[in-house]
Amino acid sequence: MTYALNWAIRRVKPREGWLPLLLLLAIVACVITAVLEIAWVPEDGVVIPAALGGLLLGSVLAKRPLPTLPAWLLITAYGALIAIVGTANLWPTWAALGGGWATLRPFWLQNGALFLDRVASWGTAVFSNQTSQETIIFALGLALLGYCLTAYASWQLFRHHRPFAGLLALGLALALNGYFGGGQIWWLGLFVGLTAVLTALMHFTALADEWEANQVDYSDEVRLDLVLHAVGIAAVLLALALLLPSFSIRAIVQRFQAQPAVQQAEAALERAFGGVDGRGGQPRGADGVGGSGILPRSFLLENAPELYETVVMTAVVQTDANLAGVHWRGMSYDVYTGRGWALSEERTEPLAANLPLALPTVQATASVLQTVQWRLDERLTRYTLGLPVQFSQPSRAVWRGQTDLVRVNSEEPLYTALTQVSQATPEMLRGTAVTNIPPAILARYTALPSSVPQRVRDLAQEIAGDQANPYDQARAIEQFLRQYPYSLEVDSPPRSADPVDYFLFEQQAGYCDFYASAMVVLARAVGLPARLAVGYLPQPPDDSGVQTVYQINGHSWAEVYFAEFGWVEFEPTAAFRSPHSAPTPLSNQPPEFAPPDFAQTEAESLTLPPVPEVEAERPFPWLILLSVAMAGFVYWLWRRGQLPAGADAVLWSYGRFQQQATQLGQSPQPSQTPQEFLATFEQFLAGYGRSPRLARWLAPIHPHLARLTALYVRRRYAGDTQSGQIQAWESWRRVKRPLWLLRVVRLFANQRA
Repeated sequence: MTYALNWAIRRVKPREGWLPLLLLLAIVACVITAVLEIAWVPEDGVVIPAALGGLLLGSVLAKRPLPTLPAWLLITAYGALIAIVGTANLWPTWAALGGGWATLRPFWLQNGALFLDRVASWGTAVFSNQTSQETIIFALGLALLGYCLTAYASWQLFRHHRPFAGLLALGLALALNGYFGGGQIWWLGLFVGLTAVLTALMHFTALADEWEANQVDYSDEVRLDLVLHAVGIAAVLLALALLLPSFSIRAIVQRFQAQPAVQQAEAALERAFGGVDGRGGQPRGADGVGGSGILPRSFLLENAPELYETVVMTAVVQTDANLAGVHWRGMSYDVYTGRGWALSEERTEPLAANLPLALPTVQATASVLQTVQWRLDERLTRYTLGLPVQFSQPSRAVWRGQTDLVRVNSEEPLYTALTQVSQATPEMLRGTAVTNIPPAILARYTALPSSVPQRVRDLAQEIAGDQANPYDQARAIEQFLRQYPYSLEVDSPPRSADPVDYFLFEQQAGYCDFYASAMVVLARAVGLPARLAVGYLPQPPDDSGVQTVYQINGHSWAEVYFAEFGWVEFEPTAAFRSPHSAPTPLSNQPPEFAPPDFAQTEAESLTLPPVPEVEAERPFPWLILLSVAMAGFVYWLWRRGQLPAGADAVLWSYGRFQQQATQLGQSPQPSQTPQEFLATFEQFLAGYGRSPRLARWLAPIHPHLARLTALYVRRRYAGDTQSGQIQAWESWRRVKRPLWLLRVVRLFANQRA
């Protein structure tokens, strides 16, 4: 096994040695880290496999006897493949691989369909003069650029031994990344330092090749001296760059940006890449609702008196449809982050007055006409009962993908909207199948972060895993959650906790955000496409038919997608009636702000598991284990430097000297006397005298080696068993560190061998 491993290492080892490859890898890692620090888009992690793939393939093909054109055609083809597979998230997970073709096929189909949908959405926006927030194309370009730059740097390094040309392109990319993204300047300084060392090392390699071709004798220590000088020069350059006054190019940049052609190009890029903002893909909120680590209706926790009195809107509704359980819908959240909800808005499309929206065709819907007066603030989101079909005024439709409507924006507070609401019956929904749902919908709305605890996924299977159809699965989850008590008197989840896990297993009480989030996560865990919708609860109309909606009526609920019927609302919050069990229309009743408790009044035939018992998980004592490990390491270092109890200091110290010599390749021979062994070792050390630095390191140890050898001879051959203990121990303490440093130097110098 050891022989095979050594053969493999020798087989793949570059002729230039491992050090140039390691330095290039460090440079690429520096660039990758700087890009990820800016966090241009949520998908920027794709630059890691792309850049490393370019480094690997460029290095391998540079060493092969392949002409330049075929090699670069092959590099380009692999680059496109790696970038697309990485950006489209087509790398199979271990779970998908373990499931075989039955799992791999839907995995590739769904992720590929979502990628194509997002690309098509971006293309629709760009070629229709719309604004696109889609980031997938930018991520794809980032991956291709990272791949090509690292492949070119590897090619120049290992094919032509001219690293400067390839590293110059990487450095320019790093500088632009820092300038436009506001990154840390020390990444560029580290890049310059590593580049100086690598350039010096490759220059020495070229000189060594020339010397060997001309049969010129030279010492490997020249290599070490050259690298050390390059490190010093790099440090001086970095210090000068930080200490000298900086040269500002702001005036030049402003003059360049003032050109009409540049301004037009910037406007086009702003429309095409509006979602590239360098915020790390943080969840975006809408009208102050949403953000990183949030629950959308968290303002309800304040429960202040003004929430009961503040009117947000009034409305008049005209329809013959059954509106039981239909909410005033504002928008939907699609990305569960494990800390809260994120809002993806990928394309903004201008919408003329009375122009129908291009919604997918679904069955069993009814039309609702509503006239709404928004009264609270200047927010742009327009609330409707169900999904809007058309508006009476110019608006802006915000989409995910091609046909997935997020919300509609408008400046006018008074608007009339025509909407469609689902009228699908339980019998209709029970006849659907998840396999008939569009793959892009499945990919987007069944995604969960890996941080979701396993006990949440297990609970989802326990609740709905045995149900025969998607509707009964969703219904079981809805009814299970209605066992939890409703309360506004709860604390926000700890920052380190998953809100859904915290609600289900620890807090076990909450308001609408907790219920809706829990239903969406549990539904996704069993493969149902689901999302969280936010808006307001409808209110009974007064005698003149006007609904008055208050701020306290803010609400969140779950929507589940069914094949052929689209999105259907579910109400998992215990304090509000589920539309699937109580289809009663609104009546002329005065507004009631305290919701009744429906949890115990709705009879269900479903067999549901009980609410899990509260089990506070004890955190793993990492800090204690780390402290114990550090203490043990410190104790080991201390004991390693001490003379073992009862040991003879002379014999023990001389034995350690022989061990160090053996590790340096100078093992004592059975035929040698101690003095002969010392003379041989001194001759070995003299070979390093040509390097001034090493000579200074090794000069002080010669008298101590002589004294240690003399004390050993007296002990073994003169019978002196008492004297020399302190002197031997002191000599060994002076000798051991230089010998250890000599081992490090030899290891470094042998990299090229």
